[in-house]
Amino acid sequence: MGLLFGAAITLIVLGMVFGIGLAIASDKFAVKGDPRIDSINEALPGANCGACGQPGCSGFAQAVVEGKAPVTGCTVGQAVVAKLIANVMGVKFEKRERVVSVVMCHAKGVKDKFVYNGIKDCRAANIVGGGFLGCDYGCLGLGTCVEACKFEAMYMGGDNLPKVIEERCTGCGRCAAVCPRKIISILPESKMVHVRCKSLDKGAVAKKICQDSCIACKQCEKICPYDAIHVQNNLAVIDYNKCTSCGKCVEVCPHYTIINFSRERSLARHTLTV
Repeated sequence: MGLLFGAAITLIVLGMVFGIGLAIASDKFAVKGDPRIDSINEALPGANCGACGQPGCSGFAQAVVEGKAPVTGCTVGQAVVAKLIANVMGVKFEKRERVVSVVMCHAKGVKDKFVYNGIKDCRAANIVGGGFLGCDYGCLGLGTCVEACKFEAMYMGGDNLPKVIEERCTGCGRCAAVCPRKIISILPESKMVHVRCKSLDKGAVAKKICQDSCIACKQCEKICPYDAIHVQNNLAVIDYNKCTSCGKCVEVCPHYTIINFSRERSLARHTLTV
């Protein structure tokens, strides 16, 4: 009995010694968290969309403090959040232009190659025979981008193409990331002129497939006063660093492939009640 009692006392004493030792070690070797991380986290919208290139908002906050991400990296929060983060970091805030999603496809009059009865997902449909759409480059119209949007900033229009509600769009890029045809671009809001086609088919072939396809006629290239648009691989491509959205290319485009986006913005805003 005495032996058991002595053993119990010994265990209690050892437990107390080890406990005190662990407490001292924990305090001495503890990794102090940077309070700025918590402050930045509080300023972030909490969307965890990953558009910043980091694993969620907490990862972005830590990356900013460690100097691995810019204070303007949160595309969802945009200028408002960037300014708050800049204040936390004690740096100067340089306002960046707001960016939005732009759907680069008009797909007018395009017929299907075959009947697709698979999963209603553009990525899945694109795997089957390269997609059921007659155009190998156009929007498949199954709304995967709409489903991916966390901000309800997209909807499927009556023409079976996705539409962007710019007032809600944060430019996070989730819609662009899930599109297997890569027809969605994230561009500055001020850029109004876009080539709504991704087809690399030769003009004669593209014309038979889609009524609004680019036929590589180079009329846009010839008229542009800023050398901002050139035909590459049978497709007109805009250099947005040079483009001023003057609209001269829009006027000469024979297939209405190049559009002035300002004319469509008001339509998109009033088509859906937001």
